[in-house]
Amino acid sequence: MQTLAKNNSGFTLIELLMAMTTGIIVLAGIYAAFDSQQKIHTKEQQVTDAVQNVRGAAHFMVREIRLAGMDVTGTAGAGFLIAGPHSIQFTLDRDDGGVGPPDGDVTDADEDITYSFSAAVDTNVDGIADPGATSLTLTRTAFDAGLGAFTDDRLAEDIYAVGFAYAFDSDGDGEVDFADSDGDSELDAGEEIWAYDSNGDGNLDWDNDTGFALASVVSIDEIRAVRVWILARTRHPLRGPSGPKSFIVGDKPIIVNDNFKYRLLTTTVKCRNMGI
Repeated sequence: MQTLAKNNSGFTLIELLMAMTTGIIVLAGIYAAFDSQQKIHTKEQQVTDAVQNVRGAAHFMVREIRLAGMDVTGTAGAGFLIAGPHSIQFTLDRDDGGVGPPDGDVTDADEDITYSFSAAVDTNVDGIADPGATSLTLTRTAFDAGLGAFTDDRLAEDIYAVGFAYAFDSDGDGEVDFADSDGDSELDAGEEIWAYDSNGDGNLDWDNDTGFALASVVSIDEIRAVRVWILARTRHPLRGPSGPKSFIVGDKPIIVNDNFKYRLLTTTVKCRNMGI
């Protein structure tokens, strides 16, 4: 007679439950680590996108503002049309409709350019996106010779605020006017007077830095440099604690208290063709 040997190498129910519990704990830990890393990656990606967005917008604007007033023939009358605190418009004689050299007018494509918020974003025209605005679009408006009309293009998305100010040469000495804060009778960095046209009459009349009217108005034809502020934010609010954040954009202090991340870029453009 054969006798079957008992198999004593199996697992008890308690052992199986303990193994399953351990496995679940390990998997939960792995998932938590993955989820945390994914959130960090998403947050960093949004911040990176905001930085690239504001840099891209600034690069494009700087390149074109630098050409403001370009008038090779001397007959185009190119220059600034609007020098406001939150919008800028200028003309240049770029070429003859893309088929030849400058032709002495500013009626060809991309020769009359405006940068500003779209009306849907900034209804009160203060340079700050309205609360609840869904598409924070910085707009480039330019004349389209083919259509015979001005068209709007989206220069950048997720722009929360924009500002401009202008340095000028009112006495024609080839140097921008300055406030000699240290009394050395020399133009030092940071002493330039930055102003803007507060009422749209074609004259710089308001000091951006002091918040007071200029002693005397200056024609926008005397503009020699433009300072640009662009404040971008992430497309979506980010999780995690956040407190009040403050920025200066143009002449406006801005305080935000939300979970968005913001990036401010400030740059100065010398208008090489103005005053020639």
